[in-house]
Amino acid sequence: MNCEFDKWVGYWIKIIFRNITNLHNKNLEKYNITNSQIAVLAILWREDGLTQKEIGDKIQIRPASLTGLVNSLLDKKLILRKLDEKDARNKRLYLTEEGAKLKSVSLEIINKLEETLVKGFSKEEKQLLIYWLKKIYNNLGT
Repeated sequence: MNCEFDKWVGYWIKIIFRNITNLHNKNLEKYNITNSQIAVLAILWREDGLTQKEIGDKIQIRPASLTGLVNSLLDKKLILRKLDEKDARNKRLYLTEEGAKLKSVSLEIINKLEETLVKGFSKEEKQLLIYWLKKIYNNLGT
C-alpha cells in the first residue's frame, strides 16, 4: 500500500483545517474566546433562544463537549440560560449584549482569514473550490 499522505485529499483537508483553526484561535485570543466558542455564538447570532440540544445538532458536537463550551460562555457572560416560557422542562440559551457585540469582531476576523485562504484565486477558481468542497461533503453523506 502506498503511504504518501500528501497525495490524499483527506490529509490536505485535515492539515488545512488544523491551520485555519489555529490561526482563527490566535486572532481571537485578545477577545478571550476560542474558535469553538464562536461556533456556539454563531448559531445564536442566527437564531437566539435555542436549547443546548438544538445547538449541538446544528454544529454536530457531542453533548459533553458542548456542555463545556456553554459553561465557558456562561462564565464569560456572553450567553445566559433561561427557562422556556412554554415548557419549563427546557432551558434556552440567549446572547447577552456582550455576546452579540462579538459578531462584528468575529466576522471581521473571518473575512480577513477568507482573504488569506483565497489569495491568488480568481472568482471562478474560488467558486469551483467551493463546489468541490461541497461535493466532498455530500460524498460523506452527513
